[in-house]
Amino acid sequence: MSAPKRFSARIKAKHGAQSTSGDANVATTQSEGGSEVSITPIPEREEGSSKGSDGAVPSKDQLRTSLDAALRDGLHIAPRSSINTDNELPPHSPSHPLSNDLHNVGNAKSEWVFPFRDREVPRTPRQTASDSALLHNTPSANHSQSYDGALSSRERHKVEEANKYLRNDLHDVRILSAKEWALNGLNLDLDQDKYRLTAPVKSKFDNYCQVVDKAKNERDKDLYPAFVDLLNSISNGEEEDNIIFYKQDPVPVRGSHVMQVPDMGAVFQELIDKEKTSNPPSDGKIAWGHLCTIVEGKLEKGKMVLAEFGRDKNKHKVHYNKRQNRGKDAEEKVTGRSSATRRKNVSQVEPEAHLLPVTFNLVGLAQTFTDACDTYWVIGIKVNHKTGLLGPDRLQAAVPRLDPFGARMQVAGYARDVLSHGIIISHVIVFLVDSKLVRGIFYDRSGIFESAVLNLAIKSDQLIFAKMIKQMRALPPEGLGIVPNLDATFMKDRKSLRSAEEMPQYAAADGPPSNEIFEWSEGSLFDIPYKNKTIRTVRVKRVLFRSNGIIGRGTIVMRVVCNHCNGKCDWCGKKLILKLRFPAKTRVSEQTFMDRCRELAQGDHAWVLNHLPHIYWTFDIQYSKSTPQAKFKEKFKDDYEMRVMRGSIQEELRPLSSLTTATGCAQVFYDVVQCHHWAWKYPQILHRDISQGNILVREKNGEIYGVLNDWDLAIWLNDQRDGPTSKFRTGTKPYMAHEQHGIKWQGPHRFRHDLESVLYVILLLVSLYSSPKVKAVEPDTGGFMYEEWHKQDDTFLAGQKANILLRANWEPSVTTFFCGFALWLTTLRRALRRGFARLADHKEAMEEALERDQEMPSFDYDTLDNYFSYEKVVSVMHRYDDEELKTRGSEWRKTLLGLPDL
Repeated sequence: MSAPKRFSARIKAKHGAQSTSGDANVATTQSEGGSEVSITPIPEREEGSSKGSDGAVPSKDQLRTSLDAALRDGLHIAPRSSINTDNELPPHSPSHPLSNDLHNVGNAKSEWVFPFRDREVPRTPRQTASDSALLHNTPSANHSQSYDGALSSRERHKVEEANKYLRNDLHDVRILSAKEWALNGLNLDLDQDKYRLTAPVKSKFDNYCQVVDKAKNERDKDLYPAFVDLLNSISNGEEEDNIIFYKQDPVPVRGSHVMQVPDMGAVFQELIDKEKTSNPPSDGKIAWGHLCTIVEGKLEKGKMVLAEFGRDKNKHKVHYNKRQNRGKDAEEKVTGRSSATRRKNVSQVEPEAHLLPVTFNLVGLAQTFTDACDTYWVIGIKVNHKTGLLGPDRLQAAVPRLDPFGARMQVAGYARDVLSHGIIISHVIVFLVDSKLVRGIFYDRSGIFESAVLNLAIKSDQLIFAKMIKQMRALPPEGLGIVPNLDATFMKDRKSLRSAEEMPQYAAADGPPSNEIFEWSEGSLFDIPYKNKTIRTVRVKRVLFRSNGIIGRGTIVMRVVCNHCNGKCDWCGKKLILKLRFPAKTRVSEQTFMDRCRELAQGDHAWVLNHLPHIYWTFDIQYSKSTPQAKFKEKFKDDYEMRVMRGSIQEELRPLSSLTTATGCAQVFYDVVQCHHWAWKYPQILHRDISQGNILVREKNGEIYGVLNDWDLAIWLNDQRDGPTSKFRTGTKPYMAHEQHGIKWQGPHRFRHDLESVLYVILLLVSLYSSPKVKAVEPDTGGFMYEEWHKQDDTFLAGQKANILLRANWEPSVTTFFCGFALWLTTLRRALRRGFARLADHKEAMEEALERDQEMPSFDYDTLDNYFSYEKVVSVMHRYDDEELKTRGSEWRKTLLGLPDL
């Protein structure tokens, strides 16, 4: 692919001429807010040598120069004495110079390095790059719909990058006693359940414990088969079990962006032979859509399981140690340590080094600590200055699974792929096993719930664990989280394993990689509750979009056809999509907003109907009282967000990539702004989720119309109380307004935030793509401009966007195809910059008025004192490349007559 031609906005604005030279400011911008800091590297050393590969040891002056450079660029070093024993991160980023709304996010590259004394690190044996350590086409941010920007990339990335967005979810983990966890997550009353261990099951427990004692690492060939045999030996006995466990390792599961290898899994009995559970299925491949649950095994003397995270950490750290039949000898047998030593280490597992993103290369930095201690840790990795540092490739590959938090990230990544790329499911249960200790972990769209630790060497805990597994094997599909309205025959048909085997490899998938399993045979069926308690059935033809994450709406959009009426209903002959998601139960439905819009879209306002989605039917499926969700809501009250499964049948629209001209793209963006303004002014609705995926195209009578789609996160202007939960922000991260990335930002969400999101949608499109369908490869890096925005966290994005908005000399770098957008971006960015400068002046004036006890000065926060208003945006966007675009409503046509061009 040829390198894209870049275009300087300043040349275009002044001379109207094109330039094929690169924009130097782009490189500067990437450097200032980017993901790598220049640090003088130290050559890797051979074991036992204190010299580099050239025989020279860097001087302390050289190392100090390197460290000083890193500190200037935002690196923070925490000596051992400054580490907070309560595992709280110290503040590390200055407030933004122009706005207190950007709390602690002004520096996008802050990092912490934690030194520790020498101590053994639990390690998963190193895997090859072809196994689970790599992913292709990193997905976008949490709750994001901007996957197109990442999906078309063929670059290979690390699993740690894909799991980065799980960090925030894991900070809010809740930990329950085994009894509470079983009651809420499995609908199992441990006290009332009459199951008793049989002699064969006891034998399987003993056999597994013996295998653990003999195994040297988790790659021992007998370890996983012994645990699978144990799990499958636990049965209700009265009726056939629904699921069966099997060994998955070392074969990756198919159907997601990430090449991951869970150690063990469970599928429906009909899918694989009972005699072949000690190995992956030989007649095909397992896809995420086949899996009902997952088991991950470790052999690190319980370290991976004992550590606790989230809001209830350490609450149950000695729960399993209180029973009378657990003595010192029993505990030493399980953990290899005395109980006193174990209790100490539970609360002193690596202080939150695992919480930190790897945002740049740290090779060579740790040498500066040689005066303090011989051995220290860099982001949870043990490094000895006498034996050399880990190289950057080993550093990145090792980070995800070296510590207990990394293990939680690993299994959370499995849960994410079941929820995001498997069957349509409300929750998933995973068991994390380390040696003879085990935790159950329940993941759903509102939270993560862990059980207290169970010790499989103790008889009482064996019984508890056996009751859990017995219950799981007997649960109906709905109890496993599978939505009851879906008829997914592939989950029980062995022929579908061949379909999974033929799935395109991860980077080559066309759209969501779970497509092929849903399209197996003639497609899955979905029953839709309709009028008068009737049912309409649709057949899934293709998955068009799936959100990627655990907590959130979990949206899935599928192309469907009517399958119930033989061409006689009002849906037949129409291009339909079925959109399913799990919003908060209290959230106003998209249908309600659209109904109000249609009520007002009469006469001169009828034009707006061409720019709104057409929804033919919508429905809600509530959780019954016996579901885990209802039970967690009863237990945690307001701390648990109750959800519903909401579905709608809508008209299928075209994506931006279907357009063939830059002028067509400009018209679509202009249409969306006009539609947004109308909804804000008349029905008084604020969209709050502007993204590339939500800007679609309708073709009608040969003319294209921009459509502002997906109003699931919209609110009434007079009801700002219906805002985002504390767990996540509204919007799609790469396109959110920069203020929204502040960790203390609480709103309100203003219309200018949505207009700022339009700016980022345009910026990423015209910088990332050489045409609406083709991504533009950067010749210097081989990557894609702004691609990091689809992969990084709030801190990174806040810094990048503040850098764009507040730098005096910033200029966009656009491809030749989209060169006309350079003037749009430059002018809109300048308006925002002036508005924030005015906001900074206003804050100073407020402080001065407070000091002098004077009347507070006024300020229009909605428009940044009229620097960034609808009128300013429309005055820029109504013309593209000297061509007048179509202004849809008479109101704006009249307004434009009196507006000067910016």
